[in-house]
Amino acid sequence: MYCGKCGTKNELGAKFCEKCGSKLEQDTTNKTPKKENKTLKNVKEKVNKTPKKVKIGIGIAIIIIIATIITLAILLNNPVKRVEDYLTSYYNNYTEDYGNEELVKIGDILKNNKDKESTLESISNQIQKTINNWVKNFNKSYKNEEALREEYTKLKGILDEINRYFNGLEYVLTYEDYYSYYEEIYELYSSKSNYFSAIDASDDYDRYRYYNQVIESDSYYDEAREFVNSYLSEEIDSLKKGAEELTNLKEGATTEELLNAYISQLEYLEENKYQNNIDLSITEDYQNLYNNAVSKIVEYTKAYAEELEENLETNNVMDMIDTSMEALEYNSDEYNELKELKDSYENKMPDSLVSKYLVSQSSGTNDSSYLITINDTEYDSYISFRFDGETLSRVYRLNNEYKTFRATIVRGPDWDADFKGEIVIYGDDKELYRSGEITKTNEIDPEINIDVTDVDDLKIEFVTESEPEGWSNFYIYLVEPYLYK
Repeated sequence: MYCGKCGTKNELGAKFCEKCGSKLEQDTTNKTPKKENKTLKNVKEKVNKTPKKVKIGIGIAIIIIIATIITLAILLNNPVKRVEDYLTSYYNNYTEDYGNEELVKIGDILKNNKDKESTLESISNQIQKTINNWVKNFNKSYKNEEALREEYTKLKGILDEINRYFNGLEYVLTYEDYYSYYEEIYELYSSKSNYFSAIDASDDYDRYRYYNQVIESDSYYDEAREFVNSYLSEEIDSLKKGAEELTNLKEGATTEELLNAYISQLEYLEENKYQNNIDLSITEDYQNLYNNAVSKIVEYTKAYAEELEENLETNNVMDMIDTSMEALEYNSDEYNELKELKDSYENKMPDSLVSKYLVSQSSGTNDSSYLITINDTEYDSYISFRFDGETLSRVYRLNNEYKTFRATIVRGPDWDADFKGEIVIYGDDKELYRSGEITKTNEIDPEINIDVTDVDDLKIEFVTESEPEGWSNFYIYLVEPYLYK
């Protein structure tokens, strides 16, 4: 033990210092010499004097190092990452006589995870992503056709080998996926091969013919289209001129006129797309004209349908939409769009008065929902009144369900010059309409358009004193009598 006064080392257990005689304090803690205590003290002081931010930074750095080590360990053992690495290595090293060590390793990973559905699904997604990238990278530019053929042979061989080894295993490459990938690269290969054939062609027609077979998804497509469009510029200019003349209407043209003009334009494009045995429809200019005509037909069909609906001519909307649909390609997006429009108008179609409950009728009157031709014009339904020399009527029950009644007065054939009569309509005994006197030749407004809101019973009278001698076929008609809600 050491003397606290002079620092001399004394024997363990001594009570007084052998040098200075000072009393020694007993210390059971094995104190370190003053020099050592001083060194330890300095270290502690330096640690304590270290800035707090530095301490935090050191702690964070240590945590990051530990996290990095853990992350690397996880990644290195992650089956999805390992599969990706094996696939990359397989692609980079593949030749026709290359072994399938990587495929064997992938198979082992699948076996080791056969009961882990989520892991297998992740592996499947990664494999699909990797193969998608292979196919995507195939769609690039090549120095020549030989380089193209080498890359095609390699990629096809890789897909074939994967498909054979795993035999359609759903977590690697199903037959459907294999066929889809194979078809995609085959189409691209054929397209790019045509591109190189075009470059080597001996004349412009052959060059056009090969360029025309470069598909839209090919990276060479824009270059090919540029030549094709240039080659067909004269034919396209002539086609454009003829098409544009059909839609060059006077200012203030009606919606119906505009619609019919674009239907005519579309028909013209279809009829004239072949010039000198060349299909102009593959050119960008033709497609722009065609697509614009289609778009305009849809636009004006919708606008005209709204106009007809406002004028309570809903029955005419259906025929108009049918005409537009006939001009479009069957089952195209635009065709189906108009089909949906037509379906929506099915619910807006008016009801025929002749389908309503008949409360009462006079002899000599009739109605029908069958087609009838009067004076060379066809109508889909009618109410008729015979000249009997007395007032005839028919009463229909509306049940307060409708707002508007419309019909057209048509004189039957072979009227006698002396015959005259008048149409009068009542709603629950209140007069709603009177046509005025009708003769064989006088001018009348044949259109009936009246408000039947809250009407329960609608009564139609034909008032006349004219009566032919003997039996006659002289009638007056209300054709297409429609009710609107």
